[in-house]
Amino acid sequence: MFDEHGVSAEEVLAALDRTLRADATYRSGHPTASMSTIPHALGAEVFVRTLEKNAGRLHTFQGSAKIEQELLEMIGDLLGLRRPHGTTTSGGTESNILAMLAARELAKKRTDRPEVIAPRTAHSSVKKAAWLLGVRLVATRVDRSYRAVPRAIERAITPDTVGIFVTAGTTYLGQVDPIEQIGEIASEYGLPLHVDAAFGGFVIPFLRDLGLGDYPFDFSVKGVTSVSTDPHKMGLAPIPSGCILFRSSKYLKAITTRVPYLPGASSRQASMLGTRPAASIIAAWAIMRHLGREGYRKVVAQCMETTQHAVERVHLNPMLEAVIPPVMNIVAITSREVPVDRIVEAMEGRGWRMATSPLPSSIRLVIMPHVTRGTLNALFNDLDVVSTTIPAD
Repeated sequence: MFDEHGVSAEEVLAALDRTLRADATYRSGHPTASMSTIPHALGAEVFVRTLEKNAGRLHTFQGSAKIEQELLEMIGDLLGLRRPHGTTTSGGTESNILAMLAARELAKKRTDRPEVIAPRTAHSSVKKAAWLLGVRLVATRVDRSYRAVPRAIERAITPDTVGIFVTAGTTYLGQVDPIEQIGEIASEYGLPLHVDAAFGGFVIPFLRDLGLGDYPFDFSVKGVTSVSTDPHKMGLAPIPSGCILFRSSKYLKAITTRVPYLPGASSRQASMLGTRPAASIIAAWAIMRHLGREGYRKVVAQCMETTQHAVERVHLNPMLEAVIPPVMNIVAITSREVPVDRIVEAMEGRGWRMATSPLPSSIRLVIMPHVTRGTLNALFNDLDVVSTTIPAD
């Protein structure tokens, strides 16, 4: 109820505490499938200090505008692009919408029935983007490791194809599509290739540094025209914090509109949102400046060590198996006999916050920094009991 005269701040805070007891907390470790985590302490401090700043009015907040550009340049450096053209976003969904909008707009002169090709493992936001923009989404098959099949993508190309979408760090498995091969196809047919690295962008470069796998996915790959990534995932930034970078300015221009009541350069906006929180942009900038490559390398190393421990615990349970050897800090687990949804229901009853994947049917664990070895041991102790006591159908 919206009170006429309001209540005291103490009453508001007490009511808030009571209501939010229903939320899982990262510090408890119980959210085991979240792609976000506890924001870095420096980022949290900066976020609170800059709450009033609006990235939609960069003429007013010119220092924030400078920081946004520096953030894009740092992420461009991480993703192999010296002079990036891009914008910060609210996250992967907005980034994918903008990538598809750019592809559609640049192809307007040659087709009024735009199609975009993406493998079945693409994030659900790609489907949402197609729905919002009136684009037909053509879903192609994946191989036994749940990676896009380049030949299937090539066969799906028609005169109405305006772009190809692939993923570096799929939501369900953390898999990386064969982007080099698909980049060759995109180049041959003159099509934009967007890489959704919302999760993988702050993981894959450090896997290479750590000798844990080399997965070409960014602007170093010929044919890649745009890459999106989310600092609010493995970048440890507060929500909302995403970005999309383009190799060429023409893609950014294609999604830029003018706001008549704003002066100068600030009147040109390439985001879905008008008013945007600058606080998360500034916080992401602060964290990247503070941690540097070495800091992120240590975060990824820790997560991958914990991921390996999760795999070892899976192997100790004869009822369970991993869908694929983890590429990054995501583990998908199937049951040999008991339906996955029944295991998840029982685990939820024990206080865990679980998630499943439909492709294939599996339990999904995302080993973020808040998921410790101790947390995993507690999780698998319960999982061992549940998976061996629920009767099979």
